[in-house]
Amino acid sequence: MKLPVPYYSQFVDIQDPFWMLRACGGTCLKMVAEYHLPTGIPNREGIVVPDILSLCNEAKERGGYDMQNGWVHDYLVNKAKELGLQAHRSEGLTNITDEIIASLDAGNPVIVSVEKRVLEQTRFHLIVIVGYEKEDNVSELVDSFKLKSNSCFYYHESESTDKERGQYRTCDVETFMNYWRGKAIFISK
Repeated sequence: MKLPVPYYSQFVDIQDPFWMLRACGGTCLKMVAEYHLPTGIPNREGIVVPDILSLCNEAKERGGYDMQNGWVHDYLVNKAKELGLQAHRSEGLTNITDEIIASLDAGNPVIVSVEKRVLEQTRFHLIVIVGYEKEDNVSELVDSFKLKSNSCFYYHESESTDKERGQYRTCDVETFMNYWRGKAIFISK
């Protein structure tokens, strides 16, 4: 199951060198908000989803991006609400399948915080979970919401330099659990 979430890349869709390296939160919010509120079409309050650079600059001005720690999750939740969407964050989830799978089944992608390991550095990064694939025994899995280790999540990687390779990437559940920080932002219409 894959949701038709639009894909954006912070390296392809942003020209500002400062934000190219830092825009994962704004890029993820743009993807999820635009999934719920199609581009250029105002919602019932007349709100249109801004471009990624505007989202990023506004976040920096309003304390939603911290130069030491990156994206402030509460800010992303509040910005989604300003766009007329429902949003909340969860932290310290021990069973990813309960809330994330339920959200995906309801047609809502989920922004998650993961560790990104490069050379000897670990930094935090946001991606959008856009679907999942289960083992063959569907009825058992639907009843218990348990994903087996050879099941996978589909996600949009905001840091890709290639738009085709950045969307609908796959990650097995075990790998996801090793890199997931236990933090998720749930946004719905």
